[in-house]
Amino acid sequence: MKQIQPTTELLQRFKNNADTLIFEGYCALCKDVTIYNQGDDYALIANVNGAHKCCFKTDSEDFVLSVLGKLKGKVELCGVDPFVTACLKRRYGFIWETNCYLYVWNGEPLPYKCKQDVRPMSVEFAQLISDGTHYHAPIDEIAECLARHPSAAVYLDGKPICWCLLHLEKSLGMLYTLPEHRHKGYALEVMTALTNKVIERGDVPYAFIVKENIASQNLAAKYNLVRVKQADYFEIDLDAPPLITI
Repeated sequence: MKQIQPTTELLQRFKNNADTLIFEGYCALCKDVTIYNQGDDYALIANVNGAHKCCFKTDSEDFVLSVLGKLKGKVELCGVDPFVTACLKRRYGFIWETNCYLYVWNGEPLPYKCKQDVRPMSVEFAQLISDGTHYHAPIDEIAECLARHPSAAVYLDGKPICWCLLHLEKSLGMLYTLPEHRHKGYALEVMTALTNKVIERGDVPYAFIVKENIASQNLAAKYNLVRVKQADYFEIDLDAPPLITI
């Protein structure tokens, strides 16, 4: 296993592969990134606002354990294959876990044409955005997302009623429609508008959609995102006593 630099060529390779889109996103986000490579296996460790985020593209348990052996404390595993989840679940208690599907743009022009006046979100609505996420996204993180990336919202009387943002690593997310305005097609409006903005910037739109969120999975096809694989998020504490397995 060797540590490698995020060269322009490597970043383009990451962007061209659905399995490593999130790698490119983290490399674009922060300078404190470490990448390990062994054959066809890759791992990325990003320090994001003091927290370690770790991504893998591998089917080697030894590679996973070797990379994590370089870390201490709490680590968030981001968008990893269920193989990695299973490997680590045998050894660590999970602090939390979310199982998703990875959806990636199929490269075709989006079929839907927006009919609403879709505009960006302002940081003044950060609390509203946080309230719309099941995990109550931190206000400072939302503010950073809005400052770094495009966003899209439908407004009524000057207030957003449906919106979507890009997470820090450039995945589509935080889609929410106020309950009294649902089933009116607003989600397709904001997702189409934001996906087109991502494409115009030269990036590949992608999203991690929670497995139980059938509505968002069905919506994804309408703005040309297709399911690629299951991808998990979870957090472990490498300093905690390992689980005893028989």
